[in-house]
Amino acid sequence: MRRARPSTRLFVTAVAAGTLLLSGCAAGSDPAPTTPPASSASAATPAGATEYGLHSGTGHVSIQLWTDLSCPYCQMLEAATGDIIADAVADGTATLTIHPLNFVSGKHGDATDWSTRGANALAAALDAGEGDALPAFYAILQEHQTLADGTSHPSDDDILAFAKDAGVRADISDAVTSRRFAAWVNASNEHWLGATIAGTHQVVQGVPILVVDGTVIDLSSGDVVSRLQATIDAAR
Repeated sequence: MRRARPSTRLFVTAVAAGTLLLSGCAAGSDPAPTTPPASSASAATPAGATEYGLHSGTGHVSIQLWTDLSCPYCQMLEAATGDIIADAVADGTATLTIHPLNFVSGKHGDATDWSTRGANALAAALDAGEGDALPAFYAILQEHQTLADGTSHPSDDDILAFAKDAGVRADISDAVTSRRFAAWVNASNEHWLGATIAGTHQVVQGVPILVVDGTVIDLSSGDVVSRLQATIDAAR
């Protein structure tokens, strides 16, 4: 399956000789409450989603990713590690769980609400039974972030084309255009911001966060690619 690659100008600044150094997109000092309000709690939930997570694969190694489709650091992380994660899912080693957040669109002044629209599309794919396509679909959506400089503003038709490129065979057009799972994405954001990830001391105060079998991968100290691969291998 074809894997999308992010723009060179972002990738080159993040990756050199296999080393990735990341900061992140912070939500701010006043994160949303971890208990969703009633309006969000009653939101339509995509089939197969659990604890605000979108799952791909059935492998015993758990790879969890907290991410926002408008976060450039999340895009850089996908560029560097996406193939490793996708391969581990595809060969039956790992299960990938994507926990979508959507606070970055607002911080960037994005009137198109790309964070929510993109995560809604991922949820729609899972709901349609297309979990196997999530790694590739996520990669393409990250590649085509809505940018502050106006160079990328994908439409709903673009999202549907991205889904097809990623191997989604089901018709998810109604869910994409109606934003069927937008309230669920909002609830995921509200649930996770300020929460501590189970089995770790990691508090979700921003993105990206990558956890493999309970081990939080340090994204700020370099050698992320080799350490991620080593952690996956050890968890095998």
